Amino acid sequence: MADISDVINTLGSLAGAAMYPNGNTQPSVVNTAVVVRSGWPVAQQLKALMAAGDVMVTIYGMPGMGKNTTRFLGDDDAQATIPAPNLAITISGNQVTIGGAIKAGEAATLKVNYQPYSYAIQASDTVNTIAAALAALIPQATVNGAVITLSAVFDIKAAISVPVAVQQEIGRQAQVFMIVIWAPTEPLRDAAARALELSFKQQPRIVMPDNTWARLLMRGVTQTDGSEKQQIYRRNLLYEVEYALTETVIENTVTHLGVNIAPANGASFNVNI
Repeated sequence: MADISDVINTLGSLAGAAMYPNGNTQPSVVNTAVVVRSGWPVAQQLKALMAAGDVMVTIYGMPGMGKNTTRFLGDDDAQATIPAPNLAITISGNQVTIGGAIKAGEAATLKVNYQPYSYAIQASDTVNTIAAALAALIPQATVNGAVITLSAVFDIKAAISVPVAVQQEIGRQAQVFMIVIWAPTEPLRDAAARALELSFKQQPRIVMPDNTWARLLMRGVTQTDGSEKQQIYRRNLLYEVEYALTETVIENTVTHLGVNIAPANGASFNVNI
């Protein structure tokens, strides 16, 4: 899940990319070194950078400028990559062979004449016990080792449900961050700030380290020249970042659906899909 440090690191990466669009082995957009740091600058380091003619960008979470924006929970879980099943099911004529490896959490499903039969795999199972468990569910089925033989069958399909880790949003919050450009001259400050604003404006949604999306919203700009006697020119860019708090849960892929149909006249009945 993303927290405030993840947001600061992401903003730092975006700021670095804005200052060095061609990579940090190439000159910056202001043709001098740009240092990006989180938090408030150390005075001695800032003075040394200004004396060297360099630029500094700092990212700071503003105290008291956060809020809870939680809403629409459970509407959009973020799915990870679906892994390939360990179990294997092979169909040949009216026979079904269970093979592959055993992994607890998977489930084997056979659809026989459009009727689904499922078995949840346990860690202690073997291909033989899985075949026996499925055969026990299917009328007139017999089993020999890992092979199930079906009778009076006209349609057979197999599916394997696998456990998948998904991210579930449990909350959402917004925090205002101050991105400060420190420069030894006014033109350097203006050029760096212009590049940052343009880059951030082009990215209203940003990706957090946990692959969730966050919303980036400009909240204002202030400028300070009070330290110009020390050759420090400063501009503050205020951005609100709304980001998700997530937890990882395990869910299984769906192998079949049961739909209950209730006609206006007549009894309700189930249809398997």
